[in-house]
Amino acid sequence: MGIYNWAVNQTFATIDAEPLSREEAEDWWEAHGKKSRLLVADGEEGVVGWGRLLPWGRRGLTATVEDLVYVDPLHHGSGIGKALLGRLLEEAHAMGYRTIVASVAADNRAGTRLHEAMGFKNVGTIHEGAFKFNRWMDITLMERQLG
Repeated sequence: MGIYNWAVNQTFATIDAEPLSREEAEDWWEAHGKKSRLLVADGEEGVVGWGRLLPWGRRGLTATVEDLVYVDPLHHGSGIGKALLGRLLEEAHAMGYRTIVASVAADNRAGTRLHEAMGFKNVGTIHEGAFKFNRWMDITLMERQLG
């Protein structure tokens, strides 16, 4: 939760504008657990990153899953994000998903580069899709076929 709340408060890696309390985080994990996966990257100092697969929240798109990847800022650029996303791609395929998507804030250049490096393509922009840090931001929708 600490890595996620850091991203909420400091970056465009998430469009959430308010940190999660422990209770909100537990409720969120519980609500998304059945058709999803959680991967955790551990280091000597504890959790250094995590990745999550979530069913994409659109009715009828049961073959589509969304990924989330967060890495402790002290470990950015170390390959943890790429390793997590690689495992998420394997897990999504094994679970029978055919398409994986990512909603990346347009200002999150590292997130865009990570997904491009793993074969994702930019398929559209949601203009002014979120409000954070006192301004509107665009959201880039990226996808990769798994089959």
